[in-house]
Amino acid sequence: SKPLLPAARSLPRRWSRPRPGSAVRSAAAILASGAAALAVLGQAFVSGPLKAPFHCGSRLARRDFAGAAAVTAGATDSSSPEANSGGEAEAALGGGGGDEWRRPLRTLLLSRSEANRQQALKQLQSIFESRSADLVAEVERHGSAAARRPRLFFWSGLRARPFFGYRSACASLYRTMVEHVLPAQAGSSVEVQRRSGDDDDGGDRRVRYVLRDDATEGSGKGSAASGKEEEEDASASSEKSMAMADSASRARALFVLLRQLTGSTAWALEAAAAEAAEAGSGGSSEKWLARTPDLETPQYEVVFKDPKGVFEVRKYSAYSAVETDKAADESMGAGNKQFFQLANYIFGKANEKQEKMAMTTPVQTDAKTGVMSFIMPSDYWGKDQLEAAPSPTVDAGVRLVAREEEVVAVTVFGGYARTAAVAERKAALLTALASSAEVEVPDKEATRLMQYNDPFTVPWKRRNEISLPVLLK
Repeated sequence: SKPLLPAARSLPRRWSRPRPGSAVRSAAAILASGAAALAVLGQAFVSGPLKAPFHCGSRLARRDFAGAAAVTAGATDSSSPEANSGGEAEAALGGGGGDEWRRPLRTLLLSRSEANRQQALKQLQSIFESRSADLVAEVERHGSAAARRPRLFFWSGLRARPFFGYRSACASLYRTMVEHVLPAQAGSSVEVQRRSGDDDDGGDRRVRYVLRDDATEGSGKGSAASGKEEEEDASASSEKSMAMADSASRARALFVLLRQLTGSTAWALEAAAAEAAEAGSGGSSEKWLARTPDLETPQYEVVFKDPKGVFEVRKYSAYSAVETDKAADESMGAGNKQFFQLANYIFGKANEKQEKMAMTTPVQTDAKTGVMSFIMPSDYWGKDQLEAAPSPTVDAGVRLVAREEEVVAVTVFGGYARTAAVAERKAALLTALASSAEVEVPDKEATRLMQYNDPFTVPWKRRNEISLPVLLK
């Protein structure tokens, strides 16, 4: 069928020179074009219904529609390889010209295929270090443009992948970055680390963006002392938050968000961040359990809950752990190095059997000694079972320990476990315990930080805890 607009424009000319049956043929062409357009729109609306918010001017909407039409002209599923390779659509969106990041970014933002999104993320990760400035500038450009455009009642509610979606997704990603991720990073510098990848990954170099004052991975050289003030300032406005962040901080914030898009959309990510911010730092046990990865973790039962909700007392069953030894810890001073020592043992690089073990949670760090530990798989829980675990290599810098049952008071908090945040929660825990008539604290300095999520989990999905051994009265 003929396109809808050309057919409509041809009506005055045909009516000015009427011929037998011309009106009928023109009407049929319009109806056929309309039916085709409805079929395409219907397919997109079924897979991606109308949601808000969305900001788009008519000129940008026409360009997005033209790009989307080029994609869907040859395939019904916009997430298929054929659809994602539409050259005309890429040109309409400003792609090509050697910008190798544009196509995977669009796929990651709009594709309905999880496999396609994972492949797109892998492509972006391989070039992220060299093209992070371009990627940040892209989402900032669309985010700033969306903020300047009026919120028309129709366009503000329209979002249909792939129609109009790219600019809207970039704008949504930008808002999430400046309103929820950058404020959580404020006050800490970002260190760019480069490590060689595993053989399974082809030995590619991996780039990591680490907060310097992160309690687990950081080097302690960040500006944590002024972090609280800077975080408050950064939360004041999106523009100020973006202006205060340096290039490494922006790159890290965007990198964290891009990693979430294999299992979510930019709009769902923004909605989840806003909902978490509205809910605040409190919440039920179910809320914190929902933030826990589906990994093996030590078993416990709650034996007492603080009436004020500051802490709960847990009785842990026996389990085993691998921890950095004291000599290695004294020579390092950076939690990130300890983390990879433990990871090398778990993944078979630093144990005598070269056995790769399943990942567990949480990562624990003792405040008194600075020793970090990973939980061993449950097959090795207990003294007898631990004897069957593969021994660390001579230069591994780690040791295996069996931990007996213990009773601890635990306080939980979200966001990044930065030095200032950990100190604040520890003080709150000690204050609450001091005023409780139910527990006794043998050693106030024997706290342990427990982090359940990987370093690149977004702040509003993180679960952190501080525990302290106690005696029930």
